[in-house]
Amino acid sequence: MTQRRRQLDSKRASSINNEVSNGNPNVAAAAAAARRRNQHRHFPTNGRSRFDYLYRSLMKKQLPFTVPPYVVTLIIAGLVAFTLYRGFLTVMEYRSQYEHTNIPIKLPKLVNVNDTTPEVDPKHFWGTYRSNLYFGVKHRSARSLSGGLMWFDYAKVQQSQDRFLRHWCDQNDRLKYGWTYHDGETFGIEQIADDNLQLNIQWLKQVTGQHGGDWTARITVTPQSTNRTIPISLFFYFHHDLPWIDEINSNSKQSPDAVVVRGQTNELDSFTIKIKSNTPSHHAMTRTLTDVFHLDKIHETLLTKFATTSRDQPYFYLAEQPLKDFEHNTFFVQITLTQPISSDTFSFDIIYQSDSSNHVREQDLTGYYFNEEIARLQKQFDERFESIFQLKSKQNMDSKKIHFARSTLSNLIGGVSYFTGKSLVAKPNQKVPDEYWSTSLYTAVPSRSFFPRGFLWDEGFHNLVIARWNKNLTMDILSHWFDMLNDNGWIPREIILGNEARARVPAEFIVQYTNNANPPTFFLTIDYLLKSSANRQMFSLPFVQRLEKWYQWYNRTQSGPVPLSYRWRGRNASSIFELNPKTLTSGLDDYPRASHPTDAERHVDLRCWMALASSVIGKLYSTIKNEQTNQYLNYAQLLSNNEQLDQLHWSEQHEMYADYGLHTDHVQLHRVPVGKPTPQQPQQQTHMVRQVTKQSDLTLKYVKHFGYVSLFPLMTRVLSPQSPKLDKVLTDLQNPSLLWTQYGLRSLAQSSPLYGVRNTEHDPPYWRGAIWINMNYMVLSALQHYAKTPGPYSDKARQIYGQLRTNLITNMFRIYEKTGHIWEQYDDKTGNGQGSHPFTGWSSLIVLIMSELYDE
Repeated sequence: MTQRRRQLDSKRASSINNEVSNGNPNVAAAAAAARRRNQHRHFPTNGRSRFDYLYRSLMKKQLPFTVPPYVVTLIIAGLVAFTLYRGFLTVMEYRSQYEHTNIPIKLPKLVNVNDTTPEVDPKHFWGTYRSNLYFGVKHRSARSLSGGLMWFDYAKVQQSQDRFLRHWCDQNDRLKYGWTYHDGETFGIEQIADDNLQLNIQWLKQVTGQHGGDWTARITVTPQSTNRTIPISLFFYFHHDLPWIDEINSNSKQSPDAVVVRGQTNELDSFTIKIKSNTPSHHAMTRTLTDVFHLDKIHETLLTKFATTSRDQPYFYLAEQPLKDFEHNTFFVQITLTQPISSDTFSFDIIYQSDSSNHVREQDLTGYYFNEEIARLQKQFDERFESIFQLKSKQNMDSKKIHFARSTLSNLIGGVSYFTGKSLVAKPNQKVPDEYWSTSLYTAVPSRSFFPRGFLWDEGFHNLVIARWNKNLTMDILSHWFDMLNDNGWIPREIILGNEARARVPAEFIVQYTNNANPPTFFLTIDYLLKSSANRQMFSLPFVQRLEKWYQWYNRTQSGPVPLSYRWRGRNASSIFELNPKTLTSGLDDYPRASHPTDAERHVDLRCWMALASSVIGKLYSTIKNEQTNQYLNYAQLLSNNEQLDQLHWSEQHEMYADYGLHTDHVQLHRVPVGKPTPQQPQQQTHMVRQVTKQSDLTLKYVKHFGYVSLFPLMTRVLSPQSPKLDKVLTDLQNPSLLWTQYGLRSLAQSSPLYGVRNTEHDPPYWRGAIWINMNYMVLSALQHYAKTPGPYSDKARQIYGQLRTNLITNMFRIYEKTGHIWEQYDDKTGNGQGSHPFTGWSSLIVLIMSELYDE
C-alpha cells in the first residue's frame, strides 16, 4: 500500500512539473505547495540528522530573536530528563501494587535453623526469654518448654475478683520490680516488691551435656504485713505445645521436697524437674495440677481450676486430677503459705536437669553450691561492669548511682526475649492482611510491662548499650532482625510473633504495612562497632548485602519530591480528627509536621538518617573491598553537603532547620455534632474535628516548630564544625523558652503553638514537650564530638555538654530513688517520670551518658 501511494505521488509530481514547464502559474503554485508537504511528511534521507532537520525547519519561522543551537539542545535534554524522572516516579508508585508482602529475600540467611540449638550455641539456649512475665524462662526453639511464676496474696483476692493474680508484667499492678544483676548468659537476680510480700528470684544456669544443660530458679518470699497474717499462694508451671509429661512423683502432699516430674520433648530429649523446699514449714500446703492449657490464656484458665477448702480456712487450691500423659501439656505446682510470719522468709528451688548432663553433673544446682556460684558470678559481674563503664573514676559517682547504672543495664539485658510465630502484614489499603513466613526473633524490648515485643527503631538504641557489654549478643540480635527482610528489602516496624505477644497489642497496631518505615537506628549500632578494627571482621558479606537491600528500600520508597530530599510515608492526608496528622513512621509520632500531608513534604530528620546510613554502608564496603571510596561514601558526601542541606531545610525567616510542606499554624479542634439523636441515644453525640481558621495562611512553607527534628543536622553530625548555623543551634539549645530545662532537653519548644497540646480529644501530647532520653543521648554524643573537633564553637559545645549531662543524670537518678523505675519519658516542668514503666529500653542509654561512652 505504501509503495503504491509513493508511485501515485511520483506521477502527480511528474504531471505537475510538465504543466509548470508549459507556463501555467496556478499549476506552478500547486506544485510548490505539494513539494513543501512532501518535505514535512518525510524526514530527509541525506546525511543530516533528524534533530538538525527539525532545528533548521524551526529556524525558518520568523522569530523576533535568534535561538542558538545549544540552547535548543539543552531545552530538549531537560524535557527528556524530566519525562524520564516523572516516569521513574510513576513506576515506583505503581510498583508497590505488584510487590509481595510475605516472601523472604533471596539472600543467605544470617541465622540458620541449627544456629540456636544447644549443640551449636548452648550458652544462649536457655534464658529468661519471657520478659513479659515477672519471671519466665524458655529456650530458643520454635516449640519451647516454657516456665513461669504466678502468685497472689489473699488480701488481693478480697479487693479484686479479676486482678489479684500476678503473672504478666502490668504497670497497673503498681509493683516495683526489676533485675539487679543479669549477664545475658548465665545468671540473673530479680527483686519484686508487692504490697504484702517481697520476692527475690535468683536464676542460675550450667551448660553441660548435649541439650542445653541444667538450671535452677530459687524463689524466696518475705511477707511484709505486720498487723495481720495474710496467706500467700505461689505457682510455678511448665508448658509445651505438645504433651510432654511422663510421670509425677510426690511422697507427701504437705511437702514440696518430694515433687519430681519426668518429661521429654523433641528439642530437649528426657529431663527431670524437681521442686525442693529450702525452708521446710508446717504451714506450707502443696498441690499439683496437669491439664491442657493455651499459653496466651494460661492465667485466665488457671482461675477456673481452683477449689476452696472449708469456711474456717478458705484457701484456693488446685483441684488435683489424674495425669493423662498423651493429652496434658501443662504442669502446675502450688505452694500456699497458710500462716506466713512477717519478715520470716520462705524459699524453694525449681530445678531443671537434662538427662544428657547426668554423666558430668557432680551435684544438683542447689543448696550451698548454688549460693557459692551466685556469689562468684555477682563478683565477676561487678568487676566486668567497672572495667567497661569505669564509673568509679567519674566525678560525683557514689555507690548508689553505680547500683542504679548496674540495675539499668541488667534490666535491658534481662529484657532480651525470644519470639516465634508469624507477623501480620499488608500493603496500603489491603483489607485482609497476609501472614509473614514462620520466623523467630531474638531481641530486647522497650518495656516488659507495656511494649514486650520487638520495635525496629528502639532496637538500634538498645544495642548501643548491649554492644558495650557483649558485642556477640548484639550481632546475634542484629542477625535475627535482618533475617526479617522480605524480597522488597522491608522490615516491619513492630515484630509481633506468637499469640502471647499478640495478646498484649491493641488491634489497630497488630498489622504492619509494607510502605511504612522507621528510623534506621541499626546504623548507629553498626557505626559504633566499626570504630574498632577488631569488630570489622564480624560483618560477613551476606550481612552487608542484607543491610544494603534495607538501605535501598529506604532510598527507593521514602524519597522526596526533589533530588536529595526524603519524606516519611504513612501520614493520613484525609484525617479530620487530628490537629496535626501523626507521623508514626518517623518514631516521633505526634511531633508537629506540615499540617496538611502532601507529596511535596520534605523531612529533615529522614534526610539526616540517610546521610548516616550512606556513610556507614560505605564504610562497610570499603572494609570488605579494601577501597578508599565507593558510591555510598560519595552519596553520603552529597547528603552531608551543608549548602545542599540549607537549600532544602534552612529557614532564613525562622533561623532554624525545619521540615517543608503545606502548612498553617491556624488550626484548632472544634466540637461538632455527629449523627442524629435516637430513642436509644437521645443525647446528641459530638466529636472534635480539625478546622483551619485562616485558609489564606495554608501554603507551602517551612514548618516553624523548633524541637528535636530541628536538631538532627547536629545530632547526626552533618553540620560542619565551622558553620555559623552550628553556633545558632547551640545558642538555641540553651534557651529556656525553647528546649532547655534543668532535667534535660524537651522535645518541642515552649514557643510552639502545639507545645503540650492534645492531638485529638483522646490523645494526650507525646512528643510535644516531654524529655526523651534517646534524643538527649544523641545530642550529648554530638556535643562531645563538636567539643573535641577544632572549630570556633568547640568551647561552647563543651560547656553545654557538661551541664546537660549533669541535668539528665541528676534527674533520672532522683526519680529512680523515688519510684524504683526508669521511665519512658520525663516531664519537662517537674522532671517526674511519665508514660510506661519500667522502661529500660532506650532510657538505659543513661548508662552510657554516665560513663561518657559515645564513640569509644
